[in-house]
Amino acid sequence: MISYNEALKILNKSIIKIDNEILKSVNSLNRVCSKNINSKINYPSANNSSLDGYAVNFKDTKGASKNKIKKFKIIGFISAGGSKPFKKIIKKNQAVEIMTGGIMPAGTNLIIPVEESLLSVDKNQKYIFIKKEYKKFDNVRLKGSDYKKNELVIKKNTIIQPNHILAFKTLGIKNIKVKKKINILFFSTGNEISNNDNIPDWKVRNSN
Repeated sequence: MISYNEALKILNKSIIKIDNEILKSVNSLNRVCSKNINSKINYPSANNSSLDGYAVNFKDTKGASKNKIKKFKIIGFISAGGSKPFKKIIKKNQAVEIMTGGIMPAGTNLIIPVEESLLSVDKNQKYIFIKKEYKKFDNVRLKGSDYKKNELVIKKNTIIQPNHILAFKTLGIKNIKVKKKINILFFSTGNEISNNDNIPDWKVRNSN
C-alpha cells in the first residue's frame, strides 16, 4: 500500500481534464467556477440614499448649529424605485424628501436623516430645520460602492458559496460556466474486510 503523500504526488503528475458546463447561477452552489466572472455594471447604478431623510447640498449646511438653525424648503419627494428620476434643479437651501434607496437628485450630495431634522408645515409648504453641519456624502451609498463595472466578482477555480449566488442575482448574472461533477470511486482492500452481516471477531464490516 502506498502512503497518502505518494498517492497525492501521482495525482498531481496525472493529466486530469474536467469538462465545463453552463449552469443557471442560482443552481451553482458548491460547484467550481471555470472562469473569472466580472461585473458588467456598477452597483449601485447611481448615488442613492442609505436611509429615509432629505437630500440637500452639503455646502448649505455649513455654519448650522444650535445657535444658528438653518431652514430648507422641501420641493419634492423621491421613493425607492417608485418614481422616475427627479429632474427639478435644486437651488440653495432647498431639499427633497427621499426614501431609503432613492436615487439622489442632481445638485445634492448629502442625506439629512429624518430623526435629525425638525419638520414644519406653513400654508401647505413643508420645511425642515437643522442644528448642525454635515459632510459631503454623509448617508449616501455611492455609485459602484458595492461593485464597479468590470470588477472581479469571483475568481476562476473558486468553489461557489451562497454569498457568490447573492452577488450573481444582484448583478444580473444568470448563467455561469462551471466544472462538471466528477465520479469518484471508493473501494476497500484487505482480507479483514467483509460485506457479510454476520462476521467473526477478526473481521470488520466494509463501511465504505
